[in-house]
Amino acid sequence: MCNMKNLPFLLLLALAAAPVLAAQKPAVMREHLVLQQERALHPAVPDAQASPAADDGAAPALKPALRLLPPEERPVEIHDRLAPTAAPEKGPRVALTLDACMGRFDQNLIDFLIRNRVPATIFATRRWLVHNPQGVALIKSHLDLFDVEDHGANHVPAVIGAGKRVYGIPGEPDVAHLKSEVDGGARAIKAALGVTPRWYRDATAEYDTQSLAEIARMGYKIAGFSVNADEGATLPKAVIEARVKRAKDGDVIIAHMNRPQSDTAQGLSAGIQYLLARGFVFVRVDQAGLRRIPAPRPRRKRHT
Repeated sequence: MCNMKNLPFLLLLALAAAPVLAAQKPAVMREHLVLQQERALHPAVPDAQASPAADDGAAPALKPALRLLPPEERPVEIHDRLAPTAAPEKGPRVALTLDACMGRFDQNLIDFLIRNRVPATIFATRRWLVHNPQGVALIKSHLDLFDVEDHGANHVPAVIGAGKRVYGIPGEPDVAHLKSEVDGGARAIKAALGVTPRWYRDATAEYDTQSLAEIARMGYKIAGFSVNADEGATLPKAVIEARVKRAKDGDVIIAHMNRPQSDTAQGLSAGIQYLLARGFVFVRVDQAGLRRIPAPRPRRKRHT
């Protein structure tokens, strides 16, 4: 029970905190709600050869683990730019990467890329591939433009340990489940598209040290990014367009192709047309390679 003498001070403290909480709510809750809806509509696909991490479609918990992790165990967001090239460049280069986490197929976005001959690297989950045969067929017919890489089986963050979460999304209980997540996604891509992925990007684009080491031992390279275009397909068109227009030579753009009801297709299309008009050349990650860069200062909203 609080001391009544402290009541005015507590009221003032609550009033001061209210604007901060209100500002955080759209930034964090929106992506949790998107994930909750898509997990319910598109359930996890079991793997006959392995036992992936459980995914019952429940809403992600909004509270972090109670145990404060030491720095070496905390997940890090991986940031990359295009690797330098010795070949003469036709113009400033940029890579477009599209995550197909779960949910549906943004055909307007893919049709735009095909019409304008813009290559992209797609990171697809097994869950997305199974639920979107029309999108898979269209991508398969344009593998000259699109490279398809591994986004995991069921869209689970690459953090290992009971109770570990990233932005409320549960990670893997052990190394075996992490390997199942990575292998399950790769096998699904091979079965659906006939290509063997070499790059991996997990859910949330954050990893702990143990996961990074295990994924490397499995023979995969981690694909980060330097420009977050749509914050998990939650941003309005004008913001997405502005972020893409600010891209510089060597940037790696991350966006999403699994929420056709979002503004991502319109915002990306406008931003990409702007870059093309200024002589930018779009390249794929598998053809250009990546180099790691320091992470920017933490921001409130994150990729999922």
